[in-house]
Amino acid sequence: MKSLILCLILGTHVIALENPAPLEVDSVTTIQTSKVKDAALEKLFTTLGQDEFATALKEAQQADVHPQVLLEARFLNFIDLGNNAAIAAMAPELSKKRDTFDPNHSEVFALKDDWLAIVHYAQALAALENNNKGDFKKHITEAFWLSPRQAQAFGPHIERLQLEEAMQSLKLPLNQPLKSQINGKSTPLAQYIAGNKAIILYFWNPMSQEIQINLADFIVTTQTCHQNNIPVLAILTGQYPGIIQDAETIRKEDATKAQCAWLVDSNKKLLSSLLRVRDIPTMVIVSPEGKILFNGHPADKTFWTTLEKLSPKFKRPNSKRKNDS
Repeated sequence: MKSLILCLILGTHVIALENPAPLEVDSVTTIQTSKVKDAALEKLFTTLGQDEFATALKEAQQADVHPQVLLEARFLNFIDLGNNAAIAAMAPELSKKRDTFDPNHSEVFALKDDWLAIVHYAQALAALENNNKGDFKKHITEAFWLSPRQAQAFGPHIERLQLEEAMQSLKLPLNQPLKSQINGKSTPLAQYIAGNKAIILYFWNPMSQEIQINLADFIVTTQTCHQNNIPVLAILTGQYPGIIQDAETIRKEDATKAQCAWLVDSNKKLLSSLLRVRDIPTMVIVSPEGKILFNGHPADKTFWTTLEKLSPKFKRPNSKRKNDS
């Protein structure tokens, strides 16, 4: 009997699978709507930082994706683009959702504190846009407190502000001599800048993987700067044994076409310390008077706009295009 019952149950199950009960019209519509919404959500978050995002946002709106999710996606899109001005402009809109934010409707933030942190983050960037250091410090501190795990996003803005303030009051000692990486001969910085629009200090280290990956970009940058009377000084940083030999290997084998002076940072009065160089590579643009015009990563748009101001005919080089031609 037990076997018979088991067979009947299995048989009934098979029949049910072969002849499913018809779905109600409303259920079919609900399933279809859900699929459209899920597809819109996936497209929305997979196109962050891309040209297709604007289209994905419209489709998500049409699919009736929750407004809070749309707001989150717009914020993350600007994060991916690195558009701090746009994030700052969102501060009032984000603040309006401060009290009504619901984690149950969120696709990004599991805790309300994480949401409140990005509200303060946007307000901090808005304060920077308005050169309000006091409000920036207040909001960025609150953002840290609410969501320490997002510190990686908050920290660079603090470092950037501190660096800019330090560079404003700094005048580079142009009489400081630096030794040649090639022959050890010392030459003061003033000799390199004499008669030129500015000089670029390129702080590097042969152990840096980023340096090696982007060496072709560095080479065409030195060539373009040379054509525009802006000499590049490649300043070797680091103290480990054999560093000069490693640097010479790169210069002789991979950077023979670079038009720059290959120098070594001083052991006593480190330029890298004076200029608060924390990351490799770092580019520093110095005026003929020793004023710091830019200090940061070579991929920073400000680096290139600063060069264009110094030399209106300057055009950012494209190493790939040159290699293709």
